[in-house]
Amino acid sequence: MKASVIEKTVLEKLKKLEVLLGRKIPQRYKKVFITAITHSSFSGEYKDFPSNEKLEFLGDSVLSLAITHYLITHYKEFREGDLSKKRAFIVSEKSLAEKASTLNIGEVILFGKGEIKTGGRCKKAVLADTFESIIAAVFLAFGINEAEKFVQGIFKQELLDVGAMETADYKSRLQEVVQKKFHVVPEYEIAGEEVVNGIKVFTSLVKLNGGKIGVGKGRTKKEAEESAAMEALKSETFRED
Repeated sequence: MKASVIEKTVLEKLKKLEVLLGRKIPQRYKKVFITAITHSSFSGEYKDFPSNEKLEFLGDSVLSLAITHYLITHYKEFREGDLSKKRAFIVSEKSLAEKASTLNIGEVILFGKGEIKTGGRCKKAVLADTFESIIAAVFLAFGINEAEKFVQGIFKQELLDVGAMETADYKSRLQEVVQKKFHVVPEYEIAGEEVVNGIKVFTSLVKLNGGKIGVGKGRTKKEAEESAAMEALKSETFRED
């Protein structure tokens, strides 16, 4: 890809990002926003474009702070443990990926050719990570107050519905159902791990009396176990009444 073509592509992506942000990106901040939307596959092909991996790390903290600040300010009746569960629900990869998909974040990401062919624009992990990177860029460019406004505006409905939010994790719910019906507890086993697009993915089995009742995958062992429990809950035998 020639320099002029790269420049045109980057400018097109920035224009789409400005629509998403609802504001113009000042010239002095364009570099940080370009980095925020640069996937490692693009960075690998074009060395002058650092990937958004470090910004994603920062964005995770900014996101958590913005949600936490809102929760402790508006829901003083909840205890710390309850707020922690509700925050985790809102900032989960699943939640972030769904919100990123709604915002069409996949259309603003700079991908390498290989990643485009493998469906990078639709991958949950990529969408969630880029969303966090954009949050970090907003923080670096405009400060924490603007970053909080950005995050809280996007999650406005979720934050308003916190009081009625179902936060019980799938493992706990499955255990309650199994104990009630069979008077035993399910057992979990990490059946394997693999690297997919540079990300380690675990596979977990959930068993009942030695028999498999669910299989799940996740970037952490806990996430894989949650996924396995969710699959088990969907079956007719273990579906909650």
